[in-house]
Amino acid sequence: MSSQRSDWRVRLHANPSRMEQELAFKLQDDKIQYQTQVEIPVTTADFYFPLESRPLLVFVDGRVHHGMAQMVKDEELRSLLRKRGYRIIELFYESYSDKTRDRLYGELLASLGKG
Repeated sequence: MSSQRSDWRVRLHANPSRMEQELAFKLQDDKIQYQTQVEIPVTTADFYFPLESRPLLVFVDGRVHHGMAQMVKDEELRSLLRKRGYRIIELFYESYSDKTRDRLYGELLASLGKG
């Protein structure tokens, strides 16, 4: 493992999903600056991009976020964050695959204006 890739563990303080880890690898490979597991007053974002216009919060949501109760809770929280001036990107997936990872990464790049 390269030293560049090994530094994702320092950035991901919590117990990241495989999808979060793989997205972090791709961001590092593309030399895109980011922060992970950033605590916002009401939640923790999986990825944080301090963009000039408005900060971008990225949530990588697997199966646990697909239940109705969790979806309602997530939407209330993210609506609050939008009102506080954040841009929000939600990357949903059922299970890990390279194809899904690449699709989510494409969505992330597009949100950053790099896709």
